[in-house]
Formats: sequence, structure tokens, C-alpha cells
Amino acid sequence: MSASPDDRVRRRQVATLAAAVMRRSLLGRGALPVLLLVAMPLTLLLLRALFMPDAMRAAPTRATTEFAEAFHYFLLRFIVFFANALVFVRLFRGEILEQSFHYTLLAPLKRELLVIAKYLGGVATAVLVLVPTTTLSWLLAYLPHGAAGRSLALSAEGLGDLAAYLVIVCLACLAYGALFLLAGLFFRNPMVPAVLFLGWETLTPFLPPYLKALSFVHYLASFAPVPLSSRAFAVLAQPVAPWLALVALLAAALALVALAARLARGLEVSYAAD
Repeated sequence: MSASPDDRVRRRQVATLAAAVMRRSLLGRGALPVLLLVAMPLTLLLLRALFMPDAMRAAPTRATTEFAEAFHYFLLRFIVFFANALVFVRLFRGEILEQSFHYTLLAPLKRELLVIAKYLGGVATAVLVLVPTTTLSWLLAYLPHGAAGRSLALSAEGLGDLAAYLVIVCLACLAYGALFLLAGLFFRNPMVPAVLFLGWETLTPFLPPYLKALSFVHYLASFAPVPLSSRAFAVLAQPVAPWLALVALLAAALALVALAARLARGLEVSYAAD
């Protein structure tokens, strides 16, 4: 069955607005904090490569474990988390603070479709920034080890590990993006709940199993290609099957976007309070 003319118009409207969100997020003033944030891991890994002791250079297999720990405890929990926060909270809150949101509301587009378009544009922006950052970080972890490191990185196993990390990053963008999109609509200062949720994600290893289920990191870790050693005092829990983790993350993202769309129906522009 072919789509009706109205459906085609709505799809074009959503695609146009999503593309506008990407241009604004990647080329506007709000892009600088995101770029500075993702430059952090690249700078640290570059310094590690320049000043790595010769004994470490001779052990390329260490790069696999070291990158796994750096990805899980720094890239995912800090860089990916706050990059999504910076991208998504500005989608609505940024326009309200700039007192330009009323122009967006003048577009002949239902509020629900407006939310979907901004979400899709935000996800595309976050993925376009974080996937190259993760790839370059992974390469910088192996290249200092010389030919042996490059051979290990470009092997089937190494490329498979990289693919798994990129899947985690993309799923994190879907889940965190939906969360911060909702926060940007619901809270006057969305970074406050962002910091609180970061604390929750950080405490995930120490939470009982039934509370781990409320953490995105708990599900994202199911796709990790390299198992991590448990921290001291961490509460062990049965790992989530990847298929179940995928369903949980997608369902959470869908529910959060649906709630944001519902809130947007009654959204009114009032710059005086901001």
C-alpha cells in the first residue's frame, strides 16, 4: 500500500526539521561545548601514545583490556553521557532560552511530529560526533604498539570489538537522547537531573540486581566485547542477554519519546519565566 499524500508531506516535514536540527547542532554555537568534550579522550590517548614507556609498547595485547576499561568507565559514562546531554537538552530548552522557540511552533507540524523530528535530528547529530570519536580513540589505543598493535587492531577479532563498541555508542545515543529530550521539556534546568542520573549510572555496579534494571549502563554493558573485572564491593548480577538488553533500551527510548510528545501537546511559550 502506497503512502497517502498527507503522509508523504509529514515525512518530508519531519526530515526537513531533523536536517535543520543537525545543521544547528553541528554548525551552531552549541557545537563548541560538544566538540571540546569529545576532544578530551582523543587528547588523553594522544598524550598516552606520545609518552608511553617502551615496556608497555612491547605488550600490544594490553591495549584491548585498557581500552575496554577506558570505554566503559570514561567514554560511555562521561563523554557519551554528557555529549548527549549537551545535544538534546538544547533542542527545546535552548530555543526557549534564546527566545526563538515561537518560530518553531509556527511550523505547520503537529507537536508530536515536532518532537520526533527533533529527536531524530539529535540522534543523528550525536551518532555523527560520537562514532568517529570512539573509532579514533580505539585506533589511538593500538597504534602506539607499532606493527603488532596495528595487526591486532585490524584483525577480525579487533574489528569485531570495534563494531561492538560502536553498537553500544549508537544504542546509548538512542536511550540517553530520549531521556535528555524529555528533561529539556520538563525541567527548567535539565542539567540538574542529568547530574543526578549520572550519579545513578555511576553507582550501578554497587546496586542490588532489581535496581540495576533501572540503569541504561546495565543493559549497554551486555554488548561489551571484552568482559570487565568486577570492582571491589560491587554487587554481582546475572548479565542481561543482548537481545533482551536491546529490547529494553529500545522500549525505554520509545516510552520516553512518547512521554515527551505527550507533554509537547500542551507546551506554551512563556519567555518571562526563563
